[in-house]
Amino acid sequence: MKRIYVVIVTLFISNVNVSQVGIGTTNPSHAAMLEVSAISGTDYKGLMPPRVATQTERDAINATSIDSGLLVFVENTGTFEIWNGIFWETIYTLSTQAQTLAFQDFDTNLSWNYTVTPAFYNTAGDIWDTVASLGSGTSAIDLVSGYFLGCRDLNNPNGGGNIFHEIAFVNVAVSGVVNARIAFDYDVFEFDNGDDVRYELFYDDVGQGQVVLINGAGDYSEEGTLILNIPGSVTNVRLTLGIIQNGDADFAGFDNFRVYGQ
Repeated sequence: MKRIYVVIVTLFISNVNVSQVGIGTTNPSHAAMLEVSAISGTDYKGLMPPRVATQTERDAINATSIDSGLLVFVENTGTFEIWNGIFWETIYTLSTQAQTLAFQDFDTNLSWNYTVTPAFYNTAGDIWDTVASLGSGTSAIDLVSGYFLGCRDLNNPNGGGNIFHEIAFVNVAVSGVVNARIAFDYDVFEFDNGDDVRYELFYDDVGQGQVVLINGAGDYSEEGTLILNIPGSVTNVRLTLGIIQNGDADFAGFDNFRVYGQ
């Protein structure tokens, strides 16, 4: 996120003497003051509007009569709302909105309980714990934010070893929703041979087999969000994530474990 702010500020400064500003493009539309490209390398991105959790938080925005056109998305109502100079006016309401059943981000969303094996430790740079930062510079774990599950030099005498370190989440009932899913964010930096990440889903306490998410080799790095679809016949679902890793020059972070549906 910090990098995005730096890019935006840099672009505005560098284009102060021209009428158009482009983010992700060097050829913005002549009809637009600002154009944001959806293409980022080989990936495609969207535009995220400002979001507030409730209309109470929306009302805390100090909008006046000169702020007509101010746009915000209210999460608990699923509404895009615009300030018309007098009051907030709903311009669109989502017809389908995700319902979160359990969420663990190690910050304020703590409803999806878990156990860890071995117990958490954070000693002499050996980390199997919830942390707020890991790495530095261009090698920092930065896809995640706030506190997250951090891993570094797990093969150590300070609580670890040459074993898979596992976080096991409890069952969550999903029979009350359709299109149930599990998702989490991961950011892995320079995993070598033997450094792996695996996960397993359990449908009604029946394991579905371990799946390798990261198979480390040659300083392999990857970040992203894994989304797993749950069959409609499942009543309860849970997740186990395992990491095995050696060395303090490579590390990983995991965050925003979520069960949701509609």
